[in-house]
Amino acid sequence: MSQDDNIQNPYKEWDPNEALANLTMEKALEGMDNPIKLAKRLFDENLPLSVMSICHLAINSPNEGIRFNAARYVVDRTMGAPDKQGLPNEDHIWKSVYDTVLTEATTYLEGNSPE
Repeated sequence: MSQDDNIQNPYKEWDPNEALANLTMEKALEGMDNPIKLAKRLFDENLPLSVMSICHLAINSPNEGIRFNAARYVVDRTMGAPDKQGLPNEDHIWKSVYDTVLTEATTYLEGNSPE
């Protein structure tokens, strides 16, 4: 099965025996004896499609839990782990966002509150 076959029919069932046969043939043709290098190359080649799949799930999954977990993963990978999101003054990164929203909301409510 070529990569063009996957593009034309992305929903084709995955056949592990066929995949293993293809991988064995590819490994023999390239003379690659290091399975770690081969695995890394496969991960590198499939990274863009995998990222697109996670983002698609974060936005379009019919399951709320899957959407939440995929979205959390995207945010964590983009912004860093929550415990590593500190600012130079050691405040949490969300504190500045929260303070800004709170200040704007308070200003809006004070300026537009019925008296």
